[in-house]
Amino acid sequence: MTTGVRTSPNVTRYHPLLVSLHWIIALMAAASLVGGLLVLQATPNSDPMKPIYLRGHMAGGLVLGVLMVLRLLTRLRTARPQAAGTPRLHRASQVAHWALYLVMFAMVFTGIGMAALGGLWPILSGGAVVLPETFALLPPHAGHELFARVLIGLIAVHLLAALWHAGTGKSVWGRMWFGNRFG
Repeated sequence: MTTGVRTSPNVTRYHPLLVSLHWIIALMAAASLVGGLLVLQATPNSDPMKPIYLRGHMAGGLVLGVLMVLRLLTRLRTARPQAAGTPRLHRASQVAHWALYLVMFAMVFTGIGMAALGGLWPILSGGAVVLPETFALLPPHAGHELFARVLIGLIAVHLLAALWHAGTGKSVWGRMWFGNRFG
């Protein structure tokens, strides 16, 4: 999958906005996954703290959605470094990166679906809501949980690929960090 922006032999790093968004989204996604899987799932819906936890999770998810749109637009409009590996590895990398985008957006949309169907929007402004006995009753919930697990797997593959590149002497870590973009 290609876009109108080409790779450039003169570009050695990604655009600073893309780098910033990458790391902010990575930290926020990790926090959201940990919060969802370890805190929200462990807290009964009858617990008075649950709406407070949900407010943070929902707000974070919406911010992640906006940041992902900004990141996608930045990625499509800025020059990027040439592929770090073979053409076959580059294609696999592109598939994995587009899968990360797709699954992140799926997480946001299934979260929005749960908020809409569960009448949860007042939580964002501190309003009171009656939580369902279980979120499993909301149809988007199954997708939200599935996509969370798929996202964890994709993140693990992403990290392993970066470590593998480092082990082959073709480290990609510097490409997704700040510094002079032109070499």
